[in-house]
Amino acid sequence: MTTPDPPAPTVSVIIITYARPQYIAECLRHLYEMTRRPHQIIVVDGSPDDRTRDLVSAEHPDVVYIRHQLGKGTMPESRQLGLAAATGDIVAFIDDDAYADREWLTELTRVYDDDPAVAGVGGRADNGIPGEDREGVGTIGRLLPNGDLTGYFGANSLRPVDVDHFLGANQSYRRSILESIGGIRGNYPGTCLREESDTCLRLTAAGYRLVFAPRALVRHVAAPYQIGGQRFDRRYLYYSRRNHVMLLARVFGWRTPYLRRYYVTAFRQQGHYFSLVGRLIAKGRDAEGEKATMQRRVTSPIILTRSVVEIAGLFAGVWAGIDGRRRDRRAGVGTP
Repeated sequence: MTTPDPPAPTVSVIIITYARPQYIAECLRHLYEMTRRPHQIIVVDGSPDDRTRDLVSAEHPDVVYIRHQLGKGTMPESRQLGLAAATGDIVAFIDDDAYADREWLTELTRVYDDDPAVAGVGGRADNGIPGEDREGVGTIGRLLPNGDLTGYFGANSLRPVDVDHFLGANQSYRRSILESIGGIRGNYPGTCLREESDTCLRLTAAGYRLVFAPRALVRHVAAPYQIGGQRFDRRYLYYSRRNHVMLLARVFGWRTPYLRRYYVTAFRQQGHYFSLVGRLIAKGRDAEGEKATMQRRVTSPIILTRSVVEIAGLFAGVWAGIDGRRRDRRAGVGTP
């Protein structure tokens, strides 16, 4: 007697959003056009107005809608709310400005079907940048020995590859495994950098396998921030340092070599910046022409302020790590 194939895993797709109803509308349209439809679609909305709620209720009554008042910069908390409402075997997270390819879910679930040991599958993002599909192909989503993380999630590796972390706009997990490690941890404020890396590194530290599937594609249009500031501005730099220090401390503990090496690398980089400013000032004294002098007068303060902001983030990360680990212990999901 032939044993029937096990049923295909069900998938809950969770979209987090904040005051971008026009992007939610497009994101949902792409999900409905996929060749494999999700078992459940959940929209988690932190908007201060009712535009997204009205859109979903009027045009997508089958979508599970969750509203919260947690405020700006609460992406991981929004993901956790979506996870709590999910019923699928797999939970797939996509941002409101990431539009899924028709085969997105098919390609994500294919990796799970091929290997039951896989705990998470992340996909590729098309950011519209020329050559991004070829850049960093051999170093996608890696945790480096110095504690830093590589990206290159627009790279096309042509085949699935093991990674250490995913892009937040295109990631999925087996729900039971994600819940077994305590779900998604919050307290990654500001630009919410590293919130997705926290989940991934906790899984890999626990011995689980994560896979990057290049054919699970989304088009990432990078919508304007609704939480204040611009992409890659000084606020971004501050929180990239602050949240990264907290990430390493929360996942690996204060004694990890990753944290020590990260600080050494970071302060060497800041020293290089200060040295560069010194050379610019020295050249400015000897420069011929008013234009060259003005360029150096403008460039030097920009480099200095960016460096000061990064240093502030490195120090703020210490207190954030202490506070984060305290919260984790109370919740029973801290590093031993």
